[in-house]
Amino acid sequence: MSTGSPQRREIAGRLAWVVGRINRRLRPPADALSHVATSALSSIQSAGSIRPGDLARVEGIAAPGMTRLVAELESRGLVRRDDDPDDRRSTRIRLSEAGERALLEARAARAASVGDLLRECDDHDLATVSEALVVLEAALARRGIEARGPSSAASPSAERGFDAHRQGVDPALDDRVGAPALLEPTEQR
Repeated sequence: MSTGSPQRREIAGRLAWVVGRINRRLRPPADALSHVATSALSSIQSAGSIRPGDLARVEGIAAPGMTRLVAELESRGLVRRDDDPDDRRSTRIRLSEAGERALLEARAARAASVGDLLRECDDHDLATVSEALVVLEAALARRGIEARGPSSAASPSAERGFDAHRQGVDPALDDRVGAPALLEPTEQR
């Protein structure tokens, strides 16, 4: 299938639509962290600490919007500011313990919502979704985009890939917050 083939464009359009529908279904309650706040906390966690301007670039948010978001997160006790040892004019943002907990809770809530959707899949369909996740995670990784999910960059999931999946270990879900560790072994196709 060529890069610009009609089939490839159709698959891309369908995938974009499904991802959009799933994201809308995952909208948090009014009192929970927004997707934007959860994403920012995740980026802060990945970086360990980060300058607000760098966070704005990573998140694709204009500096004034990031300033408001960081102020909101700070007022909720989810992040703290430290002096930047490399630049006295700047600060670095890091997660507080409450921020770590809030991020874990937000991820668990999202995983539970996706889990509800996946409960409607039979074993064969779930295995197909798992294989598709491995392919999509690998495509993201080839572009330098973190593709191993919320646990850590040291996650063994991607290294196990398809081989582990075919042995009954679901590489897309094994170390995710709120997700099952193993799939039941499925028959080889």
